[in-house]
Amino acid sequence: MKIELKPFQEKAARDMREHIESAWYDSRRGHAQAIILSSPTGSGKTATVNALMEWINEGFEAYPPDPRAVFLWLSDSPELNQQSRDKILRQSSVFFEHDLVTIEPPFSQERLEAGKIYFLNIQKLGKESLLTKAGDGRDFTIWQTIQNTAEASGQHFYVVIDEAHRGMNEKPREAEQAASIIQRFIKGYPEGGLQPLKLIIGMSATPERFQKLVQGTGRIVRPVEISPEDVKISGLLKDKIVLFYPDDDQPADWSLLEQSVRHWQRFTKEWQDYCANQILEAVIEPVLVIQVESGTRDNLTTTDLIQLVNVVERVTGRLPEGAWAHAFQEDKDLEVAGQKIRKIESSMIEQDPLVKVVLFKMSLSTGWDCPRAEVMMSFRRAQDYTYIAQLVGRMVRTPLARSIESNDFLNTVSLFLPHYDYDGLQSILKKLNNPDPDTGVGVEVETGANLVYLEKDPSKAALFEKLATLKTYRVERMEKASPVPRLMKLARQLTAHDEIDKTIHSEVKALIVKTLADELSRLNKSPDFTGNLAANQEIVIREVSVEYGEWQEIGTPKTEKMPVTPENVDDLFRQCDRLLGNEGLHLAYWRSRQDINNPMRAKLELYGILRDGQAWYRLNAVCQSKIDELFDKYETAIQGLTTSRQEVYNRIRRSGKDPEPERLFVSPNIATPKSLPRWEHHLYIEPGGGFGADLNTWETDVLKNERNKPEFAGWFRNMPRKTWSLCIPYRFNNEWKSLYPDLLIFRSVNGQVLVDILDPHDSALADSVAKAKGLIDYTQKHGQDFDRIQLIIKDTSGHLRYLDLKDQQIQKRVNVLKDTEPGELTRIFEELG
Repeated sequence: MKIELKPFQEKAARDMREHIESAWYDSRRGHAQAIILSSPTGSGKTATVNALMEWINEGFEAYPPDPRAVFLWLSDSPELNQQSRDKILRQSSVFFEHDLVTIEPPFSQERLEAGKIYFLNIQKLGKESLLTKAGDGRDFTIWQTIQNTAEASGQHFYVVIDEAHRGMNEKPREAEQAASIIQRFIKGYPEGGLQPLKLIIGMSATPERFQKLVQGTGRIVRPVEISPEDVKISGLLKDKIVLFYPDDDQPADWSLLEQSVRHWQRFTKEWQDYCANQILEAVIEPVLVIQVESGTRDNLTTTDLIQLVNVVERVTGRLPEGAWAHAFQEDKDLEVAGQKIRKIESSMIEQDPLVKVVLFKMSLSTGWDCPRAEVMMSFRRAQDYTYIAQLVGRMVRTPLARSIESNDFLNTVSLFLPHYDYDGLQSILKKLNNPDPDTGVGVEVETGANLVYLEKDPSKAALFEKLATLKTYRVERMEKASPVPRLMKLARQLTAHDEIDKTIHSEVKALIVKTLADELSRLNKSPDFTGNLAANQEIVIREVSVEYGEWQEIGTPKTEKMPVTPENVDDLFRQCDRLLGNEGLHLAYWRSRQDINNPMRAKLELYGILRDGQAWYRLNAVCQSKIDELFDKYETAIQGLTTSRQEVYNRIRRSGKDPEPERLFVSPNIATPKSLPRWEHHLYIEPGGGFGADLNTWETDVLKNERNKPEFAGWFRNMPRKTWSLCIPYRFNNEWKSLYPDLLIFRSVNGQVLVDILDPHDSALADSVAKAKGLIDYTQKHGQDFDRIQLIIKDTSGHLRYLDLKDQQIQKRVNVLKDTEPGELTRIFEELG
């Protein structure tokens, strides 16, 4: 992949890859299969399935490559078809232009070719379509081609149904036959000669109808689900949708249009500054999309397009040629107020470098994916709130597929609604907060009038310097990589990308090869070591599993004999590359040990080494130690990089088996609602001073107590799931979770800035013991950075009780508790708090 998958995308692709093995096994026993990916809006389902297809084609970890694989990608609209193809072309490092074939007349082949992805828009499969007819030089209908491919390719034929929830409704009179064209691939189509396909892969934001249908056909359903929460914290979606609407006593249309243009200009300037500061190759160019009203028989639209163009260009000046475009159904360019407004297909907006302002009516609700669309203005009336919600659901993608760590404004998307009153706005909010993935987006919604951007208080520079020294963690539900590829990735960043250490990449490669050689010396003392059998006619293969970097035996160890042929040995050698992270380390080892007289020996040696548990653990221990060493050695140099480059290194840290510490990021600005109660002395303040925070009674009492102390210097509200938040990991139910302590208190004592963690913490909650243990573990690792680390409760008499987690006696008492004993934690508060 040319892109780095998000953790949840990689996990979903892995799960599907595992399901495929079982699915083909069961299909050979006569059971048709369906793998169903439930993928919420904005989760990148195309990237996830693209990775799956690459892994099938090229091989992945213990799974060998499938050179006979054929892929058929079905979608229900031309726009979606083209959009999926374009995405795969941009993202894939395996499939190229000639491998991506769009099926349209006069296409006619006996069968589909291996190694290719065929895109088929099912709207072209009606009775009158040339694809469904033979004759006029066409020897095969599309149904015959697909059936021939299924028969010839067997378990190497993969059919992907995009947006699988569409076309799944069965009316009573259609129960006997599948009237929907999509259903023909599932149920078969005897009239066209198509049998039910053995394996289908469906993906949808709303897969329930699809799942119900395939279960009704007797297929074995293998679900894979991407959690909306994982999408929300991934950075793929904007943090906030900001709604602007008029007050009752002011004109709306043109004043809000002008405001939206100025807002769009701000996005443009902020993106230019960010991209320049981060030294990014491409500058993000935001798009302003304007939804106009429908037309009549005589008028294209009832919105005054001349005035629209004049208002926009009164703010911007005359826009350059090509900047204006429309996505109306009418397939022609327009001339309006001296400007050419060219026709553009909605799927092409994102990739068009010239387009800046796009006009549309309703056509952008489907088949549209434009992360550059940062601002939308709608002239539609309030009764269109469902369409508005669908449109906004397409706009919340982030342009860089990640949150912007240093600018909260760029993590928002703006929507201007001049014809929405309070009731109409509530309808929008209801739709956007709807769990239905078709309209709900899982993104916080705020009105523009109630949002304020806070800056650092310049009088608290010393406090910010202290804040920047603190260690935080990032807990992400991701499949963990072994230290071997993590070390190689880290070294590559240090050498090739940032030139911090120009020799470290070759040095770590040599370290890994040497470690493998050392393990070989140990293993050669064993008479049954696999590598010693290289000269024999057969090699004994021991079945083990190396998943996500963890070496383990699969049940009772199994062995099988394999002929020592060049083809078999090369296949085992390729498995070595996958086990080592596809970094070419297998070749480095082979070159260091190659024997002209016996070229297969070094390959079999490496395979034998990597099938030995002790050798695997030793190799990973050496690599993890080197990772820790390099991060310690170059911490200052990494901190001197741009924030976007620092995030690359942070992602390497986060891919480890356990959470690893990283430096807390100090954001130059943050956003909060205006309507919250005001507080003084916060590190971030509004232009006129003050900070809005909604504190509960415990937090309020704690903060008031601290502010009354003479050494009090300031405070920081630690908000959950922000790039700039202090996060502490803890284990609960065998899973890493995130704790965000409520308050950081700063004090000045004898000219020294001290910082405290104060966390009002209900000790009766189910995970209270686990959180307390997590805080203790953090204290033992980083307690020297803090003066106080305290859990706080309010007892039955209303008094605050503080539990000092730097106290070793308290640490011992808490650490022996079971997670199921929150009452015992309360008792410790009563005795020692």
